[in-house]
Amino acid sequence: MIMKKLVMIGLCLLIASCASRMSNELTDEPGQKYVQGAPEQLYQTGNRYAKGIGVPRNYEQAALYYRSAAHQGYAKAQYSLGYMYRTGHGVPRDYNRAAAWFERAAQQGNSDAQYSLGVRYMLGQGTARDDGRALDWFQKAAAQGNPYAENQLGFMYAAGKSVPQDYTISIQWYQKAAEHGLASAQYNLGLMYANGIGTQPDKEKARQLFQLAAARGFEPARKALEQY
Repeated sequence: MIMKKLVMIGLCLLIASCASRMSNELTDEPGQKYVQGAPEQLYQTGNRYAKGIGVPRNYEQAALYYRSAAHQGYAKAQYSLGYMYRTGHGVPRDYNRAAAWFERAAQQGNSDAQYSLGVRYMLGQGTARDDGRALDWFQKAAAQGNPYAENQLGFMYAAGKSVPQDYTISIQWYQKAAEHGLASAQYNLGLMYANGIGTQPDKEKARQLFQLAAARGFEPARKALEQY
């Protein structure tokens, strides 16, 4: 039962559709528009439109500016454009293009893109499903302190997914992500302490972790406080 809870949280950030499973080859869309300018400035303008900072929120305009910077090789814009293709904000949802842009940014060392590409490989969403490659990208992102990747590695070691099951290592990764303030990791770590998985049971420490996660609005942690 506890492992099912960990699995659920390990995947809670992974958007669940797995229908698209094509290669990461990227080709330009016909009729696509671009804006000229320095990539950093284009990216920042895209951010303003995406967040509605000083201008009305407009995802289509955000995508235009992200795309213009991304095609100049700007990694942050490549990641942001990939995110928009994944969510369908400002562009038609396209998991293949999302994965392709994530890969371009990931190859340049962008940790958010590395994590997101790992998710694509885990789900087989825009790529062939490949847990080994997912693990590789999660490790690259975690090495840069990405808390989502750290949490995912905690889940993979707890579940024995593409790695030998090792609760001690799982706890270490959950601890790193929890220290970065990630509520789902605080909850996962709390479960490990509450049930003595990979460590001595410590109900008080578990409650403290659940309280931290609940304070961040993480609903499973609030429910755990009622149980533990």
